[in-house]
Amino acid sequence: MTEHLEDLIVRAIAARDGDAPELEELARTAPESLAPYLPRLLAADVVYPAALYCAADDETQRGLVAEADAGGKGALRLNHLLAALAQTRGPVAEEAFRRWRDQPPPGADKLFLTPAEYMPEGGWTLEGDRARELCGPVAHHLVAEAAEEAEESRIPQERCRGCGAALWTALDLDTADARVAGALVHAGWSGRLRLVLCYGCAVDEADPVFLGVGPDGTSRLSDPPEPGTGLPAAGAPTERLVPGHLSGPYPDGSAIGGRPVWMDDAEYPRCPACGKLMAYIAQIDMQDISHMVGYHTFFLDAGCGLAAMVSQPE
Repeated sequence: MTEHLEDLIVRAIAARDGDAPELEELARTAPESLAPYLPRLLAADVVYPAALYCAADDETQRGLVAEADAGGKGALRLNHLLAALAQTRGPVAEEAFRRWRDQPPPGADKLFLTPAEYMPEGGWTLEGDRARELCGPVAHHLVAEAAEEAEESRIPQERCRGCGAALWTALDLDTADARVAGALVHAGWSGRLRLVLCYGCAVDEADPVFLGVGPDGTSRLSDPPEPGTGLPAAGAPTERLVPGHLSGPYPDGSAIGGRPVWMDDAEYPRCPACGKLMAYIAQIDMQDISHMVGYHTFFLDAGCGLAAMVSQPE
């Protein structure tokens, strides 16, 4: 393993173009194995892909900060440095992002984002002078509910007031289950969390679909459609997904907690009530419930009692 990893490091340094898929995969499955090599990669100007720096220690974080403070040798490299630092999530990085809100590093005016706006790529954000986690510390796969359990839990289906189709229970979780409690601890939720919506009316929405939720399992669309404004969708999901076995922090497929898969840059929706970024709670691989390819990604603002679904088709 050590010899193979050494070979990957040498190849990444030689390429210096971000073409390091094996290293990136290793950074997501066993980030601590890369930690001893990160100072060497940084010294060789290998700061992309950002995920390589997930396990960066304080000294490596200081190196990233120092290079960013020096301007990063151009806008593109400064972009990569900030993205890598966002993945580290450590106290050194937090202090730097806080400082850069008032004193951005040289060249930051050439970027599309402010330095602190890179932080959600690493699953956290700044609120005032404190960092807040946007993702769960652990993850569990979501798996198809056993047939006998599904039959026992079956209740009369609600109907969409817009198109008349049976509503889809996207998530039905309860923090009484230790797996759910651990995956959602960052969101501050306690009780039953049930998200019910119309698959046909919601899945094609480009913008987030918001729902009001309560710890008793209450679920209601924030902006329900007018009666008779749609046609029932064919092939609405009937599969129920429930918490299963423990996953790594970057789950492959449907899961609660951990980090989401993004089809593009990370885009956490803002709560329409308070304006804060909503916490990520779960993701459903569309192929687990339909013929589509992509992800349904779910977010929560526990304080405001609002959840959101963002669809990311491929």
